[in-house]
Amino acid sequence: MSNLKNHRGIQSLIVGTLLLAGIAVQPVNAQSSGKKTNVKQLNVQADKLRDSFIRQSADIARRYSDAGDYEKSREMLESILSIKKDVPGVKEMIKQLNEKLMSSNSSDFEIDAARNWSTPAGFIAKGKMVRIQSTGAYDFEIDVKTSVEGLPDATPMKDLAAGIPPGALMGIVISQEKGKRKLGKPFKIGEKAEYVPKDDGILMIGLNLPAGHRSKGKIKVRISGYIRRTAN
Repeated sequence: MSNLKNHRGIQSLIVGTLLLAGIAVQPVNAQSSGKKTNVKQLNVQADKLRDSFIRQSADIARRYSDAGDYEKSREMLESILSIKKDVPGVKEMIKQLNEKLMSSNSSDFEIDAARNWSTPAGFIAKGKMVRIQSTGAYDFEIDVKTSVEGLPDATPMKDLAAGIPPGALMGIVISQEKGKRKLGKPFKIGEKAEYVPKDDGILMIGLNLPAGHRSKGKIKVRISGYIRRTAN
């Protein structure tokens, strides 16, 4: 939403600048006016205006980056690409800013295998990437008896999240839909994952373990990127 508002604001600024410069689109009626528009001259003026906008936007992006506001810096660079997609170096600068964003906002915590889940990892935003990394190992222990026929359908293993390897670190987003709690689809984290949520919500991180397990140990987790650990 922030990017959309900034993009519209930048477009409005450009349109306003064009109008102030006297560059307005008018229907051409050669018979009534008898005047010919010097299109080449207008193109030169438009190119100069565009180039000036690009230079100023790049300068503002640099100042935002120097001030530590990498998101604002990236937004200014993206506004340049909305005007001209092939400006040299801009895409590379955006990649560097994305990496700075991932590393500048990070926090560490542990997950106790005996409890499966951590406390809420934080608040995340739709379309904003978060990076999750984990280290460590734990004892995966279950107490299930079975016959030669295999595990029955009633086994606690049915409580495992579908599509996630048993015992793997995973995440899930809890969001709101029409005032009701909505659980997103679980996704695997493992040792490392970069995740872009489809909804605003609370990120939960845990281990894909069945009910009644007796697992022991702790896993270290680091999250970074577009995530807020507190409600403030």
